[in-house]
Amino acid sequence: MKIDNSGKLSGTYGTQGKTAARAPSSSASSAGSSSDNVQINSLASRLSAIGNDPSTQQPSFDAAKVESIKSAIANGSFSINADKIADGLISSAQELLNG
Repeated sequence: MKIDNSGKLSGTYGTQGKTAARAPSSSASSAGSSSDNVQINSLASRLSAIGNDPSTQQPSFDAAKVESIKSAIANGSFSINADKIADGLISSAQELLNG
């Protein structure tokens, strides 16, 4: 395809090949009819049980803490402790590398 000086396209566009949906073959349908077996290890089972126990569920955030931080930012009294943030990042990185 070319663009001449008049700004018009010259050339032809070919049809772009698209894959047509295929019906499953007999070998694929026979493989799909066998039963699948899924096993969950004990850790996953325990985590699932903990997640479903209402007594262990905690709110995803502390609304009171969020509100106090918002007001501290609004009145200019919010301070950032860079050392604490850096220590937390280093600790997280060490856990990832050692885990």
